Amino acid sequence: MGEKTAAELEGLGDRSITVYGQGDLVRTGVRGVGGELGMAARVRAFGAILVIGAGGTGSEFERRPLRPGLPTIDIIFVQRGEFAYLHGGEWITTRGPLLVAPSGLPNRARVEGPWRFVVARIPRELLLPYVPMLSDEVRVYEELTVPERAMEAFLAQSVESDQEVTPNESRTVDRMVLEMAGALLRARQGDGWIPGSPRAVVRDRALAVIAKRAADPRLEPAVVARDAGASLRHLQSVFAETGTSVADEIRRERARVARSALQDPRFDGLSVEELARRSGFGSGVTMRRALGDIYRLSPRELRGGRA
Repeated sequence: MGEKTAAELEGLGDRSITVYGQGDLVRTGVRGVGGELGMAARVRAFGAILVIGAGGTGSEFERRPLRPGLPTIDIIFVQRGEFAYLHGGEWITTRGPLLVAPSGLPNRARVEGPWRFVVARIPRELLLPYVPMLSDEVRVYEELTVPERAMEAFLAQSVESDQEVTPNESRTVDRMVLEMAGALLRARQGDGWIPGSPRAVVRDRALAVIAKRAADPRLEPAVVARDAGASLRHLQSVFAETGTSVADEIRRERARVARSALQDPRFDGLSVEELARRSGFGSGVTMRRALGDIYRLSPRELRGGRA
């Protein structure tokens, strides 16, 4: 991500506070489905992190990804309203006050009555030290813990304030939000992982190998184990502690690479088979199956989501 701030990456220039009306949101890729959008948003940039407050009236809307190649995670607190989201072709209704989801996927949501969300949008790579096997699936949680309520209040206060911040203050807020988000994700998704333990070190090495070489079709669990300096049997037991396997993580990373390429206009000229080979999959069928299992979306839907 280099030295660019979230404001620069999102096209906000030097502004630390940006207010979006309905027309502005339509231009950023959010659209109403079958009616008016009925929403407004306020965005504050703190270093590499965006804090977003959005609200409105009942409506159905779709968010289309505009920035391929920059995977981020949204931590979403639902402060008001009930909603349903489209997942795998089915509408799923939830009253959960907390969602954790990758922000780069096309998605559609319905909201009944007045609603309000507050969101922390964080680059995925900044969260990996807290939860190396960070899920790329939408997860909904039915209750908030005390630390999560504190994070929600901090985000709401940060985005609603009109007070300008200095660069040092911005970096301080960035670190505070990252620490709170990391603690939240570790508690929700990182059971069994103790930072700095010998098994965590082995796992981190293996994940680094997978991230670096996932697009190589010759990468297999035995190669990961060798490059991580562990026996395959030991490495498999380390991954099993968190309910996954080396092969699962290779497949997940390849799916993430394929998703990013499918959302990037620079690769529109490549066929599905060509993209599958570039992502490390043996065939387009294998890639389609992985994208369907992990994201519940097909290559056509991933490309069509930003058309």
